[in-house]
Amino acid sequence: MKAEILAVGTELLMGHTVNTNAAEIARMLAEIGVGVYYQTVVGDNPERLEGAVRTAVDRAELVVACGGLGPTEDDLTRETVASVLGLELERNEHWVRRLMQFFERRGRVPTENNFRQAMVPVGAELLENEHGTAPGIYLTHRGVTVVLLPGPPHEMRALMQDQVLPRLSAALEGAAGTAVLVSRVLRVVGLGESRISELLEPILSTQSNPTIAPLAKSAEVHLRITSRAHTRTAAERLNERCAQQIYEQLGAAVYGEDEVTLEEAVGRLLRHRRLKLATAESCTGGLIGHRVTNVAGSSEYYLGGVVAYSNALKTDELSVDPALIEEHGAVSEAVARAMAVGVRQRTGAGIGLSVTGIAGPGGGSEEKPVGLTYIAIASATQVQCVRREFWGGREQVKLRAAQAALEFLRRALLEPGSA
Repeated sequence: MKAEILAVGTELLMGHTVNTNAAEIARMLAEIGVGVYYQTVVGDNPERLEGAVRTAVDRAELVVACGGLGPTEDDLTRETVASVLGLELERNEHWVRRLMQFFERRGRVPTENNFRQAMVPVGAELLENEHGTAPGIYLTHRGVTVVLLPGPPHEMRALMQDQVLPRLSAALEGAAGTAVLVSRVLRVVGLGESRISELLEPILSTQSNPTIAPLAKSAEVHLRITSRAHTRTAAERLNERCAQQIYEQLGAAVYGEDEVTLEEAVGRLLRHRRLKLATAESCTGGLIGHRVTNVAGSSEYYLGGVVAYSNALKTDELSVDPALIEEHGAVSEAVARAMAVGVRQRTGAGIGLSVTGIAGPGGGSEEKPVGLTYIAIASATQVQCVRREFWGGREQVKLRAAQAALEFLRRALLEPGSA
């Protein structure tokens, strides 16, 4: 089935609202074997909206439109779709009663324009919206299925999952050539996209089903494996075989799958090793601690951190010898090591992780350029330190330094006896 997603709203065109609905709808449709061939964004303009609807119903077998179902004059989707298809609108009395109950519970009186949301094209199904006042609409007319959904993401998502996907799946069941698409994402850190492509060249050069799509993210790369098969189980088997080939080539560079973040992967290792972590941050300004504590349950393994931006705080709170700063500078291996040891001793943590660097745009020199960063890990048995140079603006340097620190810690935790 060839599908088109039509997102309606001037706020989307102006960039005031990010069009997340289209991405979510496309992923949901792919899971039941529906391919999205087109995505269109159109504003709240009657003529342009009509043109977009006509184009969509001419070239697609399924049109999913979201937005423009509210009660105001610029909410034109249902009226425009009905007009293009040559259908009259009729008032759904069941939804009229629902609207009256909705306003009564809130001590309000509905205005007449609220009841526009109860108008449905003749022959269409009204999809009850449990989270808002605008119902969805499901309609098949002259071989084209048209689905209208409200714009708020949580309302759209609930209607798609609970009402639209079951109807579409039933319609597709037994259809010739029907297949499902299933994706699986492997998350890779510490290797660039070009290096990954080089290592996976034997797999990438012969791929057909599954396919592998490398997606460069901030300081990491995601590998999306997608398989097509007649059943979800069969597609998952294809993905599994492909994933194992990738693991064989990339090894520990793959830190997680699907929605697992690097900080979650680190947390699992700390929990498994029964180790407590404390952080000492200079150039990253608390970003590492922020990421670690974004994970639910991180209090089991994270004691806290010190953001020691000034030299005085490094000496007072982390017991860094002023002579080290005087001799080597605050951005140096010696100071990074001392910071990691200091935060570990001060907190009683099993692992101390420190970062010191030059985030820029100023403060760099030929000897110590902007982006230079030292990352150290102190355990009961040893202190390890690495030197890194990052590129980009101040925020990018901070993000990359935090990412590299978490990856350095993850690698240390993977090695028995190293942390």
